[in-house]
Amino acid sequence: MNVQTVGIVVALSIFSLAQAAEKKEEEWYGQKPLNGNYQVYGGTLSEKLAPTPKDRKVAFMFKGQFAKDLFNQIGPDVKKDDACSSAADYRERRRGDVDCVYTKDSGYSCYFGLDVPTGKSTYGSIC
Repeated sequence: MNVQTVGIVVALSIFSLAQAAEKKEEEWYGQKPLNGNYQVYGGTLSEKLAPTPKDRKVAFMFKGQFAKDLFNQIGPDVKKDDACSSAADYRERRRGDVDCVYTKDSGYSCYFGLDVPTGKSTYGSIC
């Protein structure tokens, strides 16, 4: 190997390492897309009334990797007696107003809500 070839190999190695380090940093603090939906309503989730300026809430539901990460971070599972389902493959975890579930068929889903006039969190799902 001549000096020029060694220089190219070293430069490419340093560039590859820099890119790998940059991607690892992005993995933990970079913005990522969300997969989910939301519903704006008044009253309670079960009533589904039209929202008003003084009674407006938003329920959010997220699926995919974000829901899986959140599910894993808020554990442990709720007791089977307190869960919203008794299905064998159903797992549920709650922390405050955040509720995450896992089923083999549907994967991970997380729910939470926001009371818009007060800015306070609320439940985003009902059993």
